[in-house]
Amino acid sequence: MIRKNLVQSIKNLVFSQRCPICKKISQDSSYICEECYFTLRKKGKIKNIENYYYLYYYNDEIKRLIADFKLKNRKSLGKEISSIIKSPLTDLILEKEIDMVLPVPISKEREKERGFNQVEELLDNCGVKYQKIEREKNTKHMYELLNSGSRKENIYNAFRNRGLDIEGKNILIVDDIVTTGSTIKEMVKEIKKVGTPNNIYVFSLAVSKIFKP
Repeated sequence: MIRKNLVQSIKNLVFSQRCPICKKISQDSSYICEECYFTLRKKGKIKNIENYYYLYYYNDEIKRLIADFKLKNRKSLGKEISSIIKSPLTDLILEKEIDMVLPVPISKEREKERGFNQVEELLDNCGVKYQKIEREKNTKHMYELLNSGSRKENIYNAFRNRGLDIEGKNILIVDDIVTTGSTIKEMVKEIKKVGTPNNIYVFSLAVSKIFKP
C-alpha cells in the first residue's frame, strides 16, 4: 500500500501541470489551475483605449501566462487562453462588422525557433478566420528593448502587404501584447500603403500600463 502510494505520488509529480500564474501544481490535465482560470474569466472583461481593445493590463501574472505559452514550449496552453478570449473577440468582430482579421506576424526565424505563431494559434483555437501580411525582418524581442525609440527602430519596415485588398474594409489587427504600440503602428503604416481601409481596430490579450495610442 505504501509502495502504491509512493508510485502514485511520483506519477503526480512528474505528469502534473504547473499553473503559469500561481505556480501551484494542478492534478488535472489543465495548465491553468481552476482558481486562476476563474479569476481570469472574471477579470477578462473587454476594455478599450480609443480603437485598442484588450482584456488585461500586462501585470506580472499575465506576463507569466504569455511567457509560458510562447517561450516555454507550452503550445497547448493556447487552448485555455483561447477559451477565455473567444467570446469577447468574436463579439468585437460582430460589433465592429470586421471584414478582415490580421494577426501580427512573426519572422520565419522566430517561428522556426518557437514552433508556431502564438497569435495565429489563438485565432485557430477560437475558430476565427484570418488573412496574413508578411514579416520580412527578423527583429529583436521587444522585451529586450527598454525605450520606445529603440522599439520603433527595431520594427521599422518589418512588414509587407503582398496583395491583400484592404480598400474600404473594417480591419482587426490581433496581437498578444501591446506595449508601446510600435509594432501595431508600423503594421498600420504598411496596410495603408496599398489602400484606404474604413476602420482599423486592435484586439490584444493585454496592454502595458504605459501604453498611449
